[in-house]
Amino acid sequence: MTTAFLHTHVLVVILFLLLFLGKAFLLFFNRHDALNKARSSTKMLDIVFGGLILITGGFLAFRYNGPLPSWLLIKIGLVLAAIPLAIVGLKRHSKVLAAVSVLIFGYVYGVAETKSLKMRPDRGEAVAVSPNGAIGTASPDPEKASNPILHQLEGTQLENTKAIYTALCANCHGADGQKGTGGAVNLQQSTLSVADRREIIARGRGLMPGFGSQLSEQEVETLALYSTLLKK
Repeated sequence: MTTAFLHTHVLVVILFLLLFLGKAFLLFFNRHDALNKARSSTKMLDIVFGGLILITGGFLAFRYNGPLPSWLLIKIGLVLAAIPLAIVGLKRHSKVLAAVSVLIFGYVYGVAETKSLKMRPDRGEAVAVSPNGAIGTASPDPEKASNPILHQLEGTQLENTKAIYTALCANCHGADGQKGTGGAVNLQQSTLSVADRREIIARGRGLMPGFGSQLSEQEVETLALYSTLLKK
């Protein structure tokens, strides 16, 4: 259910922004008659999309696993301010309010993508764990035979783990780990340890559900190891 709400939330946000940007374009170029017609014809859509954004966003915040991070709280506050500001700006034909709304939505997008109020994600050095538990720098090429993790995921086990990742993780994280749907962590940049990854896969975190009831301990372990291979 959470995944369905997440995809619905992303869709209605995109639709709302497309409508808003189209009308803002008319306002900025002084197409006031066209703007009035557009506002009249899309008034119900604005109400529906705005309501769905609040409903789906509220549900996702309620289902968030753990305390809400500061960047997410501020993002929510900015969205709650930007939506009515955008509507009022278009209604009053105020270019200033419309421009402020555009800037807020742009900033919110950057915060959502980077999970940082400074819009600068942490690009820490990749970490790999060897079979004996030693920690070292991961190879930039996951296909190199020298990669200690790749030695633990060979043949059928590697293919099975890839299949599990594709079925459970790729929809949000992407095949290469960079997709980031709904705030999913960029696995190519993540500095989480293998132990942390095991915990998150099993129990979930944020909007990500736990898969401990679907996967065996060995599958959780190999999936955690496989996710480190996506690092650059």
